[in-house]
Amino acid sequence: MPDCITTSDYLQSFSRSCFRNGSSDRLPMPLLCIAGHRHWSEHAGGVELQLRYLGEALAAGGWEVVHLCHSLTGKYGQELEAPGRLIYWIPLYPNGFCVPRQQVETLLAELNPDVLYQRGWGILQESGVVLDFALRRKLPYVFALSSDLTVQKFLPTTYTFIRHRHPRWRSWLLLPYALWSDVQLHKTLRKAPYLFTQHKGQQELLRRRYGRESLVVPTLHPELHRPARKEPTPLVVWIHNYRPHAQLGLALKIAASYERSGIQFFFVTGSTRPEQLRELHRWKRLPSNVRLFGALSPEEAQELLERAWVLLHTAFYEGFPNTFVQAWLRETPVVSLWVDPGGVLRREGIGICADGNTARLQQALESFLDNPEHRATVGLRAREYAEKQHGLRHNCPRLQQLFNGLAQRKPISELCL
Repeated sequence: MPDCITTSDYLQSFSRSCFRNGSSDRLPMPLLCIAGHRHWSEHAGGVELQLRYLGEALAAGGWEVVHLCHSLTGKYGQELEAPGRLIYWIPLYPNGFCVPRQQVETLLAELNPDVLYQRGWGILQESGVVLDFALRRKLPYVFALSSDLTVQKFLPTTYTFIRHRHPRWRSWLLLPYALWSDVQLHKTLRKAPYLFTQHKGQQELLRRRYGRESLVVPTLHPELHRPARKEPTPLVVWIHNYRPHAQLGLALKIAASYERSGIQFFFVTGSTRPEQLRELHRWKRLPSNVRLFGALSPEEAQELLERAWVLLHTAFYEGFPNTFVQAWLRETPVVSLWVDPGGVLRREGIGICADGNTARLQQALESFLDNPEHRATVGLRAREYAEKQHGLRHNCPRLQQLFNGLAQRKPISELCL
């Protein structure tokens, strides 16, 4: 951390913001420290958006929220995000080995949080410093899973390096690091006082593999609050920050098979990576019905999902995709090749999972594109389900109540959402 910004300087500024203005008795607010990962303003991925909505919901309920995170643009020190919400930027360390434990622990001690929260894999999670600090201080610490792979595979990081990471030679050189990262993940899953899962399937896998109980906390998104506005002509949208396991090439082949049908396919692939360019270079000419987008803001991506007739998903694995919830809230059915989080597509009838069968995937896609009444019925059903189960405004009071229970150190058996 730079010399011009010290943890003591930050604490003085932060302490003044920890009391309600205008209150005669100046009651302190409970403090949540979201420790690690990137900030949504620099990288609007699924994990980052969920951290954003969590912070906003708790700040609205009387909490102070500090997001301790790495900056991708070289920022350091504190930044006021909004009343009740502060960002404390720390350097972007290359891996968990490089995290200066003493400095981070000193900062955490001065912040003196009521609850510590980490979501998914991250450099600070990998280092174990936040978990160790919480265990020594006997503080409520929450680890929230963000991918089914975390509990599906015994060595998820190693599996990803071998199966999906490129170039291959670099993956093999980094295998010792991947194994160490998996050891740290196992430690987190075994020792974290509280575990949050995204759906019941994840919850059951965690119970079976680790013998741990968890609380299902759904993926949340703001509701639309108006009628959805659909594209007048057929539009299929595919959205995924580029990863090899997302199978962009397969999705492009599916789009190419409809080139003469008048069906448009919009692909949103996030920030460009060399692996993505290599995959696209295999195509001498992209199909005329395909339009590629790079990184979009959440608002721009949601506008595409609202216009879409169907959301197409081809990834091998996920947790509970943010795009599913965003699509449902905009009356857009989901057609998925592999992913059906907790069996929700089948159970609620709000989309179709093809169980890895590409021919069945295309049949499902055509069933929605060729039948407007069926598509509209499923879309309305999806919106009704999503507003109740995943709507941010609807679930905000329950989320606040859940974290109030955590601050009181209630056992997980007494917590609910």
